[in-house]
Amino acid sequence: MAWEIVLDVIQDVRGSIAMYLFIVEEAIQTAGMACYLLHKHKKLEECRETAQYILDNIINPAIDFNNKYGAIAYPLNLAYDVFYKSAKTSMETYLKVTEKKEE
Repeated sequence: MAWEIVLDVIQDVRGSIAMYLFIVEEAIQTAGMACYLLHKHKKLEECRETAQYILDNIINPAIDFNNKYGAIAYPLNLAYDVFYKSAKTSMETYLKVTEKKEE
C-alpha cells in the first residue's frame, strides 16, 4: 500500500515535469514563428529583439531547468534537450542574420 502511494507520487512528479517541458517547447515554437514572420517582413530590429527575448526568457531557462530536473522525466528529457539546443541555435542564427543585414 505505501509503495503504491510512493509510485503514484513519482508518476505525478514525472508527469508534471514532462508537461512543463512540453508547454515550454510549445512556447518556443510559437515565439519562433514570431521571429520568422518579423524576419520575413524585414522587421529586422524587432526580429533581433524578439530572438534575444526568447533566448533570455524561454530557451536558456528551459535548458537550465532540463539540466537540473529533466532526468526525472527520462527519457523525454533527452528529446527536449535536443529541441531546446536546436531552438537556441535557431535564435542565435536570427541574431547573426539580422546583424549582417543591417551592417
